[in-house]
Amino acid sequence: MPTAIEPRLPTLGRYHFGEGATKTLLQRQISWPLWQGAAFGGLTAAGLASSQPALAVALSLGVALVGTYYRQLPRAVPVAVALVAAVWLIGLLYQSSAAVSGAQILGAGAVLGAGIASLEREPTDRWRLLQTTLAGTAAAGLGWWAATRLLGGLPSVPLVAGLHATVFGLIAGQGMLVAALRYRTVERIPSPPRIKATLRSEYQPACLKAWRLDRDLAKSAPDPETRDGLGEVAAWIYKLQWSMQMLDREINEISTIDLQDRIVAAYEEAESTTDDFIRERRLATARHLEQLMSHRDGLSLERQRLDALVEYAAAYQEEARAGLILARLQPGDHTPARLSDVLHKLRSHSHAQIVQRRTARELAQLPTA
Repeated sequence: MPTAIEPRLPTLGRYHFGEGATKTLLQRQISWPLWQGAAFGGLTAAGLASSQPALAVALSLGVALVGTYYRQLPRAVPVAVALVAAVWLIGLLYQSSAAVSGAQILGAGAVLGAGIASLEREPTDRWRLLQTTLAGTAAAGLGWWAATRLLGGLPSVPLVAGLHATVFGLIAGQGMLVAALRYRTVERIPSPPRIKATLRSEYQPACLKAWRLDRDLAKSAPDPETRDGLGEVAAWIYKLQWSMQMLDREINEISTIDLQDRIVAAYEEAESTTDDFIRERRLATARHLEQLMSHRDGLSLERQRLDALVEYAAAYQEEARAGLILARLQPGDHTPARLSDVLHKLRSHSHAQIVQRRTARELAQLPTA
């Protein structure tokens, strides 16, 4: 979150599939209804669907879950058990004349949604858990409604019962789609009016040029990922210029000549006085001023690094633009080379910015006399 010494940048939100989701999601979407249809058809043939229809539906959903996530069997089995237990408990609490109540279907979907989220490789935060739970509930309800509308109530013929469960599972399993989605925000460089309103004139040209190049790159980027990466490079130029403006202000407020004169004067007064209290305070003042001089040198070095990063990012922007234009005329890879390496170097500088902010806070707490 931006602080008082960090710029506020325009952001865009994007949903994307998690790592590896594109390779496994389609396979799971096909596998789920096949497992559920086969399981429910078998349970119908065994007579369980006619005597305990809700339990048969829950078991078929559990089999579909375990069969689809068979590589994560130790974690999938508890979810399937919780699913069957939820349907059974709802059946005890919710009295209905229907063979399978809507509450049982929705309850099963909620457990499925939460369970699928827990089976993902990445950590699950509470908001994504809520989203997958709601998605699972809605998908199960819609799937049950669609299967019932197409094929009527639970059939007694195993083949038709399997088809009913397949239609149900085809929709109920789509909670996997929501569980596979991830949300991220991407930064963009501010508009020219915003740049002019937040940066002094000497810091504006690099940002305005970066904004113009970013507009051109947005039209040529071959895919959203590349567009976001190139947009981040432009945003970094603005952030770096913002930091340079702040550093220059801090550096200019610390006069090297004045500091040297004050240090010499403090040491001379400490040597000339016979009072221990005065000597101790003058020596402490000189040490603080020497430390302040050291901080100024550190800020100057950080300023040079920021300037080097601005030139680095700006040069890459120009290279990427020329490369994309050339790609229109010649066959080959349309993605700008080394984009990930450039972003890594720019992002790694955030640690140095944290150090710089800590230094600024220390400077604010130092005595001035």
